[in-house]
Amino acid sequence: MLKQTFTLTIALLIAVAASAQKSENLFVRLGVNMGASTLYHNTHFQATNLVEVYEFVQISHDPPESYTWGDFESDYGLKSKYSQPRFGLNLYLAHKLFPVFLNMDYLSSPSSYQKMMFAMTLGLGKDFHPMETDFFFSAHGGFTRVFKDAGFGAETVTYSTNDEARQRLATFYNPSKPLGSQSGNMLSLKVGCGHVIGAAERAALGVEAYYNLDLTNETVRQSRMSHVGVNIYFRFDLANTSF
Repeated sequence: MLKQTFTLTIALLIAVAASAQKSENLFVRLGVNMGASTLYHNTHFQATNLVEVYEFVQISHDPPESYTWGDFESDYGLKSKYSQPRFGLNLYLAHKLFPVFLNMDYLSSPSSYQKMMFAMTLGLGKDFHPMETDFFFSAHGGFTRVFKDAGFGAETVTYSTNDEARQRLATFYNPSKPLGSQSGNMLSLKVGCGHVIGAAERAALGVEAYYNLDLTNETVRQSRMSHVGVNIYFRFDLANTSF
């Protein structure tokens, strides 16, 4: 499903970019991104199948009841947040006259840099040029739909333990969606600054800070996808318009 959605989206964007060549008011910008984020998943581990690992470890103690959940949390270093590097691509569509934008992200997951996430954001925002310089500032906010975060789940649990426990758990702990759905709804806020490069002013380098708040109903999925991060980007305009 994710592959089909991504393929159809890319096909649509190619068509939009082609038509944008005839419109000076439509921005179509492709970005290459690299940065890091901190995930605040706030998982209640006792409500997950990690309890089965705890019960297995408990057997080796005499009596088993002497080994409490608190001991397990301490030994395995369970935590409700952690940080990961991030990288990937984004495609940004906006109109010059109206502060409405559509942004598509294909980035490494905030749960695991080894897995990918595909999301789409619709919202309000724009770039601001306070002076006649090559520098600009940006502010964007909107509703994000995470179609699939492939790193959210088993990797979220293993990365929430200490280094030794992570290496051991990773060898056998890989249940199917232990934290529930890998999709969700989020509120996205982003601010940054950039510098236009090149005589044609069709490319820019910049940095932005972002915050994504998970809005998914907790009756659907208790663990959160909320994360905060910093992103360094290079963007190129595909529609023959300037930054």
